[in-house]
Amino acid sequence: MADSQPNEPGKPDRSADGLLLCGARLADGRTVDVRLAGARIEAVGTAGSLRQSADHPGSRVDLDGYLLLPA
Repeated sequence: MADSQPNEPGKPDRSADGLLLCGARLADGRTVDVRLAGARIEAVGTAGSLRQSADHPGSRVDLDGYLLLPA
């Protein structure tokens, strides 16, 4: 049975696959890659600088031309 308690602060969510958002445009005009691990942002870097995490292999989404804003 899976543990239903949330992760401890500072520890990545090992239960979810990662997601790499590539080439997203920010409100200030910068273009970045964003790597997500579960519900957390794992890394943000200039476009083309990030790769999938070995800990969280997952999907890659090309956001070229899309604006990425906080919820």
